[in-house]
Amino acid sequence: MKLTIRRAPFQKILEQVFEAIPAQTSEPAYKNFLLDVSDAGITVLGSGGDLSIQGVISVGDKDNPIINSEAGRVQVPAKLLLDIVKNLRSDIVILQMVDSNVLYVSDEQSQYQLNVMKPEEYPDIDITSDSKENVTIPMKEFVSLYGATAFAAATKGPRELFMGVNISILDGRLTFVTTDSFRLARKYVAIDGEHHVSITVPTKALTVVTHMAENEFVTLYVDPTKALFKIGNMTVVSKLYNGEFPNVDRIIPTEIHYTLTVDARELVSAIGRMKIVADSSSNKPTKILVNAAPDKVEISTRNATVGSSKEVLTGAVFEGDRFSILFNGDYVCDAVKALNSEKVTLAFCGDNRAFLVKSDDESVTQVITPMRSYD
Repeated sequence: MKLTIRRAPFQKILEQVFEAIPAQTSEPAYKNFLLDVSDAGITVLGSGGDLSIQGVISVGDKDNPIINSEAGRVQVPAKLLLDIVKNLRSDIVILQMVDSNVLYVSDEQSQYQLNVMKPEEYPDIDITSDSKENVTIPMKEFVSLYGATAFAAATKGPRELFMGVNISILDGRLTFVTTDSFRLARKYVAIDGEHHVSITVPTKALTVVTHMAENEFVTLYVDPTKALFKIGNMTVVSKLYNGEFPNVDRIIPTEIHYTLTVDARELVSAIGRMKIVADSSSNKPTKILVNAAPDKVEISTRNATVGSSKEVLTGAVFEGDRFSILFNGDYVCDAVKALNSEKVTLAFCGDNRAFLVKSDDESVTQVITPMRSYD
């Protein structure tokens, strides 16, 4: 195997595929790239088992990145190769196998001799799909769906489903939903065609897809055990979480008795100032108490060790009788930022009921459960 290639596109594809390489694994091969050079171009595969990424550079691509090549395959340490390529000073990189266990990586000034593994020892990773259930959407819409929902997924806990994003395609809508059981985020976009899909994909896989946002479209293929995303010359394959995602319609409030409309930046800024006296040294949430009346809206917090703080929200409009509620300020800030709107409305059913954080965009639903007490 021999490959002479322009460094910039080669580095880019290595960086994208490297996102599949796990920090820790019991399978040594998952720390490696599988490079396959052929007459058609080069493919780079990386995997951690649950998440796999393959990138392709074809002969004749824009700016002709492949200068010359001889066919062959090799399994090479991923971080080592990426670090070498990133630090080379020349615009050209040369990879050459000298025997079955040694790969030379060089440019005009530097040369590295790497111990490599046989390609046939790499795990069998299926990065294809013959599914007829597929949908193509603009990358801009995919990023919007992800940005409005992914933050509300759980990062740990006993329910694996809550650590993913539920993707459904039903009744002309592509919908992303997440919940960690304390909050919920949902957004949909209209879509053409007849589809019947409901899968839950680990959040990390969708994060990887959004990192390829320079592409115009993303195509999702749905298999029984995996989701495959095709983005330009990249393919991202992810396992699916097993089980039926909860019916979130049951927990979305429908009867609203109090509304608080406020400038989004003002609310986030005010909560940020409350955090000064909150217990920011721990992982405890910032507990915010809202006391609202038609003539004044005040937020406050207290910390038994440090003290307390309160502030009047200027320009806030409250509708309803006098009302108070305690909530996780960090959750509210996350929801407000995800709405990306100048004005937001907090819509309440009661002081111990889940409430909505919403804007004029009816395609987005944000639900947060209140807190019971400061204790």
